[in-house]
Amino acid sequence: MRTLLLPLGLLVATTPAAAEPYLALRTGLKCSSCHTNLTGGGNRNTYGGIFSQTQLPMRPGTVVSKNVTDFLQIGWDLRVEASGTFKASTPRTSIGLDVAQLYAAAELLENRLVLYIDQTVGPDRAVAREAFGMVKRLPGEGYIKAGKFLLPYGLRLQDDAEYIRERTGFSYKTPDQGVEVGLEPGPLAIAVALTNGSTGAVENDNGKQVTSSAAVVFRQFRLGASASRNDGTDQRREVVGGFGGFNVGPLVLMGELDYVRDKPVQGDTVRQLMAYGEADWLLIRGLNAKVTYGWLDPNMDVAENERIRARFGLEFFPTPFLRFAGFYGLFKDIPQATTTNLDRWSVEAHVLF
Repeated sequence: MRTLLLPLGLLVATTPAAAEPYLALRTGLKCSSCHTNLTGGGNRNTYGGIFSQTQLPMRPGTVVSKNVTDFLQIGWDLRVEASGTFKASTPRTSIGLDVAQLYAAAELLENRLVLYIDQTVGPDRAVAREAFGMVKRLPGEGYIKAGKFLLPYGLRLQDDAEYIRERTGFSYKTPDQGVEVGLEPGPLAIAVALTNGSTGAVENDNGKQVTSSAAVVFRQFRLGASASRNDGTDQRREVVGGFGGFNVGPLVLMGELDYVRDKPVQGDTVRQLMAYGEADWLLIRGLNAKVTYGWLDPNMDVAENERIRARFGLEFFPTPFLRFAGFYGLFKDIPQATTTNLDRWSVEAHVLF
């Protein structure tokens, strides 16, 4: 298996996010500033817990510690969503548990050795989304982790339905088992993972997946790139993309562009291209306005099959631990895809700790 490396010219990059990428861009922080998983997502560490309780809400309260003991920390995310369409469809409306995650992080050696689990308890089944051991504070602010974890690729958006998440295959639903090493000296954040390439299931072939991301993070802006190659039994998948963003006062702009190439053992190669853009405006403390735009060409050899997914709405953090959001989504697919051409509204209630 040939290892996939990032081109040297792509070593100017960004990090994914603190809870959502726009928050990392707004603050100029790396993912490791706020999360136990140094590439973002999941449990908020001590600083992340304080930030979410004091900086996000309209009315901050007394800080509640996430520490159960001197070495054990817990957290959770519970999100309920109601959505629907104004057009005739089945079903027209739905209410469901969108996310239910429990987190536990044990620092067996302070700032050195961490055992971490990110456990999904709903809505469909209970499964460990992430479970790994990690050694930190290696030379060059390096780390190494082994186990099951989310792969270091692109903007780690909350919304897995966006094309840059769903079509690239890097979402909260697709962790994998393997080893990841990283370096975070100064403004740099570099990660390379070697995994089974089986999206968290047991190994089923002799091939492996290599996923890499590199970042340079500044207070006002960041630029970035990721790349991945997965040699499977039936096909080889190669993914490469660039991402970044900047902030100007209360405004954050960010985006990502990805290219996916699937080459089966038999049959034609399929090439996909997808893009994502987002604007976030902090209207007042605790109230964020968001506009997103996603574009997909699912087969670059087929004309006029592009798809569009746009959303706009508000996020409201009234008090610590609570987030409410409302969005309206505009969708455009090929004419015969009647179910995915329906515009939808959604409202979310999110309890976070």
